[in-house]
Amino acid sequence: MAPKELKALRLLIDHPKGLYGSEFVVRSEGYLGRGTIYTLLERLVEKGFVKEVQEEAMAEYQLPRTRHVITGVGRQAVNEYCDIMGMQLVGENLA
Repeated sequence: MAPKELKALRLLIDHPKGLYGSEFVVRSEGYLGRGTIYTLLERLVEKGFVKEVQEEAMAEYQLPRTRHVITGVGRQAVNEYCDIMGMQLVGENLA
């Protein structure tokens, strides 16, 4: 698993309601870049680690937004990767 994929998935573990693309950039303190976050998220969706949830626009002048949420497969992938690498998970209990 690429380091940026792991960072995005761990952010989602810490935020179970999901995040918007721009929130990944802010919460990662710039580690995940504005220019590459959507390509990264697309790759995670293709792998089945993340799902997209479309939200309706709250007002007629707003556009619909996409929230990204970790899947069970994504949680399992993070757990397995961390076990193999001997890393300690931080945040929510994943058991």
